[in-house]
Amino acid sequence: MKGNNFGWFFGGRHYDFFATALGFGHSYYEQVARALPLEKGMSVLDLGCGTESVGIAISESLERDVSIHGLDLSGIQLGYAADKGERSGIPLNLYRGSMDMLPFTDKTFDIVVTSVAFCETTSEVRSGAIMEVSRVLKDNGFFAIVDCAKPILGLDTVMMLPFFMFKETADSWNNHYPDLCRESNLILENEAYVKSYVKYQLFRKAD
Repeated sequence: MKGNNFGWFFGGRHYDFFATALGFGHSYYEQVARALPLEKGMSVLDLGCGTESVGIAISESLERDVSIHGLDLSGIQLGYAADKGERSGIPLNLYRGSMDMLPFTDKTFDIVVTSVAFCETTSEVRSGAIMEVSRVLKDNGFFAIVDCAKPILGLDTVMMLPFFMFKETADSWNNHYPDLCRESNLILENEAYVKSYVKYQLFRKAD
């Protein structure tokens, strides 16, 4: 198993419903988009894109002047993502596959982002994905990991504790990502909590 291959009950429109109920609605994805060092004309890859809410938020923030690519294990997620993109008038380039085996040539993307997707994979897939991200990023490109993390005190932490404990990984709890990324020439530039249990970390690919 490479990760959580969301089936019919938890995938597609059901996924968006549950995600919104858990606090990952449109405002969350807008917050992620605002945190990214975006510029018009960029090429962006979303790993574990699900229904591609991140990519749609990014495209909206740049007035659709961006190339959005999304990769996910689940055909159901990708099918619904395609429908959402069509309804929104946003072109999406969608691929089915695992984030540790990317079907792209070297130095293709300006930014790679993954939002609450690393916690759905194994440690081996996460390590492989980081190496692949370094390969497909342009020099001085950016990699944003948004994932469950050791929580800071907050009411939403208490409310979301069951979900949080189920999704937590040793890599995120112990903040291993800076070390793992450094091994692949990705240097931590900035980090901040976007929720009391979700951390945003921005890495830059060194020359």
